[in-house]
Amino acid sequence: MQHKNNAVELIKKFQQLFTNLNHKEIAERLVKLVIAKAAVTRAVLVVERDSHLYVEAIASQQESDLLVNGITTSLNRLNYLPHQHIHQVFDSGKPQALDTDQIQLLGAMFTKKGCNACYLHPILENNKTIAVFYMEAEQGLAGLIKAVNELDSVWTFSSLLVRQVIDMWHHEEQSERFRLAEQALWASETYLNAILRFSPALISVKDLDGNVVLASEHFKQMANIDETGFVGKNVFDVYPKDVAQSICDIDTATKTKQQTFEVELDLMHKDGSMHTYLMVKFPLRGKDNRVFGVCTIGTDISERKLAENALREQQSRLNYMAFHDALTGLPNRSLFYDRIYHGLARARRANSKVALMLLDIDRFKNINDSLGHDAGDLMLKAISTRLNEGVRDMDTVARLGGDEFVVVLEGVHDLEDVMFVANKLLVTLARPMEISGHEITSTVSIGVSIFPEDGQDTDELLKNADIAMYKAKEAGKNNCQFYTKGMNATAVNDLRRALELNQFTLQYQPQIDLKTGDLMGVEALVRWQHPERGLVSPAHFIPLAEETGLIVPIGEWVLREACRQTKVWLDAGKKIGKIAVNLSPRQFRQKNFPGKVEAILRETQLPPEYLELEITESCAMEHAGETINQLNQLNQMGMYLAIDDFGTGYSSLAYLQRFPIQKLKIDRSFVNDIHDDMNDAAITKTIIGLAHSMQLRVVAEGVETEHQAEWLRQRGCDQAQGFLYAKPMSPKQFESHFHGGRFCFDGTVIPLENYKMGA
Repeated sequence: MQHKNNAVELIKKFQQLFTNLNHKEIAERLVKLVIAKAAVTRAVLVVERDSHLYVEAIASQQESDLLVNGITTSLNRLNYLPHQHIHQVFDSGKPQALDTDQIQLLGAMFTKKGCNACYLHPILENNKTIAVFYMEAEQGLAGLIKAVNELDSVWTFSSLLVRQVIDMWHHEEQSERFRLAEQALWASETYLNAILRFSPALISVKDLDGNVVLASEHFKQMANIDETGFVGKNVFDVYPKDVAQSICDIDTATKTKQQTFEVELDLMHKDGSMHTYLMVKFPLRGKDNRVFGVCTIGTDISERKLAENALREQQSRLNYMAFHDALTGLPNRSLFYDRIYHGLARARRANSKVALMLLDIDRFKNINDSLGHDAGDLMLKAISTRLNEGVRDMDTVARLGGDEFVVVLEGVHDLEDVMFVANKLLVTLARPMEISGHEITSTVSIGVSIFPEDGQDTDELLKNADIAMYKAKEAGKNNCQFYTKGMNATAVNDLRRALELNQFTLQYQPQIDLKTGDLMGVEALVRWQHPERGLVSPAHFIPLAEETGLIVPIGEWVLREACRQTKVWLDAGKKIGKIAVNLSPRQFRQKNFPGKVEAILRETQLPPEYLELEITESCAMEHAGETINQLNQLNQMGMYLAIDDFGTGYSSLAYLQRFPIQKLKIDRSFVNDIHDDMNDAAITKTIIGLAHSMQLRVVAEGVETEHQAEWLRQRGCDQAQGFLYAKPMSPKQFESHFHGGRFCFDGTVIPLENYKMGA
């Protein structure tokens, strides 16, 4: 009877000890009961939960202080515990005891310092280990085993208490999961409500019958949807029949094909504005993967569509501007080359002919000089209109620049047809036209070359048509001449005679400092003073001179004359800066060209620092290594070196850095449309920045308006030349603007407010 009373008292005692404790406090109380034994220096409770071992609590004696911690940490994360032995006890359900020798074999990381004995006691439930008490002692193993035996009552109740710990932990875990799930559900509902209320998109969910069960507030902006919204309705209740049917068809396809669809729809808003929506529709599936509805997300893409349309229109305009003449609207040189390339290809396949007609307006310079450039522009427009009216739709009319036009006739089988068109154009263009209140009669000279007889490619056909056109001018103008092989020989003889008879002359165009307006130099420009044709532009004889090699003696004459004239001006006290002379590729590639330059400088007694030699970008890159050698020799002689027409070739920066040059000249083609063409503006700005980064000066050619000059000035361009400041002048005209040894621009500036033509 005494034993029964003791058991009852023991149960009451444990009830008092563990009443109203949570699982953490129960674990702490259990290890505290174990550490109460003086022989035990450290007690650890390890519990198995969900096939993982967790250290629930640790108690230790440290310098008469009792430390108890409930930690609930995975066993594998803690040191100073014999993990392997703990796992063995869980697996076997049998206690283990470790003496001093066995502890030393474990190593320092598996027991606390000073530990001389360990004991692992399993707690069983239905013959399965659910917990292990791990104990350490500083004394021997015998004392620790005695203490374990004295804790028999603790072991008896531990299985119940450990089960309570496990159940309470599971309950707490489930409660936490439920709390998180409830919080997530609340958050999802909150987010969904916020999205439906504030989203600028049309969001809806329809059931399989097409009824709307969920919809965003944005639907209330749609026409025919009142403040009650879209929920409970279907598309036929709110949209026009055709729109509703379109939506219904897509919904049906989404459900039956079980895939996502996209469609653009134009929907009316309450304010009467039409908006374009990108509707994305996708099926909704349940847990059984069966479709139970259709979700729609509609995004207003009206602004994007407007931007795309504007971008397409702008791109179309840019493409048009890139391939058409800004003044007349005719195809420009680039588009002309493209069309004739394809025209020649068609002619080869069909074994037919192509006629190239080059037209030059007779005495156009007189009209510009007498009535002004505005009148000249109006006349060019009128002529382009008449040219278009005088040919077939399949033919090409293009403006090459200035007062030169070209007509390409395809499918030619009889030269009489070409002559018929040419005579028709001569008559049409000779009719009087009203220009700026004046009745003007103008004529044209036409040169014709025929593919394939007169050339196999565009450049050859153009060159021969040009020769024929000047024969037409020599024949009295206002007529048409077909190219013949003898014409080329005649043209070459004319060039040779021009050299022999000193028919070439130089004109000089000033280069000014954009910041100060001072004269910095002049460019020497060759002209042919033909006894019958008058002053001939180099565009009409330099290509032939290059082809025949006559460019070498012509170039040598230009260099010598420019140096001679400069020395005369310097001796007269006229400060002209540097004289710039263009070099042709054939001239520059001569053997010992630097030696020839040196001989001319010695002959004319011009100091080399006053001479600036210019080579084109394409010439510089043709044989870059050879170019560098030539330029280095010229640079060592002390003269200035420049790259002309920069931006039109394909320079390699690696080579450009090696060229001993001091100046880059921006080609006039970029300057001309610098305000209207974003690409030209970007290229020009880049060239200026590139030049300055390489410590080079920059000259812009073809500056015709103050707007162009100001744009260049603001971007840091150093110098400029063009009709805004002065047109090319004869030596006497140039000298007339010197006062006190300095060049003055008064009287040389040409008003070009609306002038668009080239020089």
